[in-house]
Amino acid sequence: MGKAIRWALPVVAVLVCAALGCRAWRQHENAAALAIHTPNGVQEAMFVPAGGIGQWIEIRGEDRNPVILFLHGGPGASVTALSSLFRSWEKRFTVVMWDQRCAGKTFARNGADSCKGMSVESVAREGNQVAEFLRRHLHRDRIVLLGHSWGTMIGLRMIHDRPDLYSAYVGTGQVVSIAEKEPVIYHDALARLRAAHDEDGVTALQAIGPPPYKTFQDEAVERDWSERHDIPSERDLRSNMTPLVLFAPGWSIWDTYQTFERAQHYAEAATFDADKSYDARKLGPDFAVPVYVFNGERDTITPTALARRWYDGIRAPRKDFVVLKGGHSSVLTAPDAFLDALVTHLQPGATHG
Repeated sequence: MGKAIRWALPVVAVLVCAALGCRAWRQHENAAALAIHTPNGVQEAMFVPAGGIGQWIEIRGEDRNPVILFLHGGPGASVTALSSLFRSWEKRFTVVMWDQRCAGKTFARNGADSCKGMSVESVAREGNQVAEFLRRHLHRDRIVLLGHSWGTMIGLRMIHDRPDLYSAYVGTGQVVSIAEKEPVIYHDALARLRAAHDEDGVTALQAIGPPPYKTFQDEAVERDWSERHDIPSERDLRSNMTPLVLFAPGWSIWDTYQTFERAQHYAEAATFDADKSYDARKLGPDFAVPVYVFNGERDTITPTALARRWYDGIRAPRKDFVVLKGGHSSVLTAPDAFLDALVTHLQPGATHG
């Protein structure tokens, strides 16, 4: 056995080196394919100061176009490694991906201790600091804010507190009330599992019981079983995005591991108790910037009917509600269709920088 192990180790080492070499080459190829060469283009990545720590942003655009600051979901679910999905957006907008506190490369640099005490309010304050930096750095008076899921919770607070920074808000997978939506999506998931005769799933959901959940692990059980019986684009999201993550230019193995195996766990643990009381209606019905909601028609996490009810009760200089094909993450599963909706529905004045 000892001799066999001694022979096997070099083979394993060769295979690992080959895999790492293949990954490095694919990253090199992708970097070349994604490079921006236009005269007025921008392609930058850096840590910027926000909330007393360095927070990672990536800025990409082919011209001096309106700026969109993308607020990822989660909390802790960075999508910066998936920025290649938004290549078509870069012809119409300058797209900024921000790894919030306890997410992505921000988490990889600052570690789990930086997650302690984070909240919707504190991350929103840091988001406004990032927006201030972008205004100075990119010479813009106002920028467009686009929030996905947890990012909508952050985004509404950001435009509420600092409307002077933004020309428009776009929410997708719009969260209104955690306490209101969780029982709805629990019973919906249970009904889909029963219709599919998935007895294991039904048993698992009955074991945790209906919301409010005692722990974020219980919530994760519901999300996992619900996802298994979601529409194909949502069900296959992780597997379809894995190659993009593995071969994303500029992302080390360490960054990838920290981002997708650790960050979200710490972020959810840090915010779970406080988030249970989240309700967008506490901000009041009046917003000083245009508000747009783009929700997937089959959204099983933030039901479109609940988002519409909230939308109908708000007042803004301009507002629009758009129902897209797809589910909760249609901004990731159908980015080109989402871009078409942005260009079609955003008032031209809302995208002026």
